[in-house]
Amino acid sequence: MDSGLIHQGNPFPVTELKPRFNWLTCFEPEDHLDDMVQTIIALPGINQDAVFGAYSFKDDSTLRRLEKIGYTKTWRLDPVNDLGVTDTCANVETYQDVLSVELAVSIAGKKGLADILIVRHVIEHSYDLPRFIDAMKALTHPNGYIVWELPDCERALAAGDCTTIWEEHTYYFTSYTFHELLINAGFSFVHFESVPYPFENSLVAIVKFDKPLQEQAVKQQTVDRQVNLARSFVTSVMLRKVMVREKLQVLKENYGLIVLFGAGHLSVAFLSLMGVADLIDFVIDDNPNKRGMSMPIGNLRILGSESLYSHDVRVCLLSLNPSNQPKVIEKHIQFVSQGGRFASIFPGGDL
Repeated sequence: MDSGLIHQGNPFPVTELKPRFNWLTCFEPEDHLDDMVQTIIALPGINQDAVFGAYSFKDDSTLRRLEKIGYTKTWRLDPVNDLGVTDTCANVETYQDVLSVELAVSIAGKKGLADILIVRHVIEHSYDLPRFIDAMKALTHPNGYIVWELPDCERALAAGDCTTIWEEHTYYFTSYTFHELLINAGFSFVHFESVPYPFENSLVAIVKFDKPLQEQAVKQQTVDRQVNLARSFVTSVMLRKVMVREKLQVLKENYGLIVLFGAGHLSVAFLSLMGVADLIDFVIDDNPNKRGMSMPIGNLRILGSESLYSHDVRVCLLSLNPSNQPKVIEKHIQFVSQGGRFASIFPGGDL
């Protein structure tokens, strides 16, 4: 029976996803973490003797917040010592690949079971959901809690936003599909919310494993809505592909050079899935590690933001997180005052 959960049918080999540079970074939304920490420490049975465990570097900022207010019994999986991962370029794609239930049991024996285990923005990278969830259970005290956080894809799917598709994400959860996954894994909910953000909401679930594992009855009508959401997403992306290309062709005819600001995975998805690399002249990014390199789509050069002025650019497409786009526009108000035009690549933006 279809669960309605959208996922890759044939995920990329893990070795192909492993970054080739150790300077690559990722940023997760954190404005809600102070509130999340307050919710955690108010849970029944949690005091300053509680042990807080964490899965990856994405959880460090949460642990620091806890330590700052006196919750100092913390640990986090160490890639080298716990997982045997010595490649400094390896990331969460490798961690999930090597972490078995047996290894998790061994790690818990060394570090101690967590009263609360924090797992932020990694389950969507998992290739084997049951194994990953069972490994998290093995790290957690039977009476403890697991704090899950992951991207809420519902808004992007409804809008037909192609940039939500990323080769590193195996699963694309909505509130319904993640809730059902955890219920069917034997968890009960203590807290569940979708935290609003300008670009992508964050699903936060705090659960306990306190009931026998059993398959829940499928709510077919709700599942059908999830399936229809996926189908309408595909239709919307295809329609948007035609519309975006037509708009860019008009802009190119009227204004000349078109550049893309931001050399990250959002830009890659836009160039690839919209099929518009031939209409873009170059990509702008002020990360010194990226400047001078080329994009994997269209072999487009990556230049610094000074090129907005030195190359007579009139149209600049913004592929940055929408919450950061106003900062770029403000920083380059001279570009606007000289007749330049910024346009967001995301649905609901200017393009």
